Amino acid sequence: MDNDISKMEHILSILREKNKLMDNLMAFTKEMEKAIDANDLESLGKVLSMRQESMDKLDMFSEEIKEILSGEGKIFSDNIQSLLDPAVERIKLEDPLEIDIFETNKMAFVTLKKIIALDETINKRMKQGAPE
Repeated sequence: MDNDISKMEHILSILREKNKLMDNLMAFTKEMEKAIDANDLESLGKVLSMRQESMDKLDMFSEEIKEILSGEGKIFSDNIQSLLDPAVERIKLEDPLEIDIFETNKMAFVTLKKIIALDETINKRMKQGAPE
């Protein structure tokens, strides 16, 4: 049980780091939009590079969580997977650590949806402004 708690705390710390990176990714996306609006290709290149670094780190964190879960039993792994499933809107939880994992992951998912929406807006604007 202590090992499960330790693994859950580790997953929570990874999710917190992912949230910080998601916030950075959102900021980079906004900077990317500004650079595009200003037609500043140099700044755009730098922002795209920093944005990609954040995306790569996010992938590493996701892989780290998968690695943690792959070494655990099915019950533990399934429980954590249910907490991390973005399709789950609400779940009845009593364990504070499970609640933290669920809520922290939800925050990252909300930020991701905002980033995707901003990306779509930027793409539409670029297509409208692109010469044919």
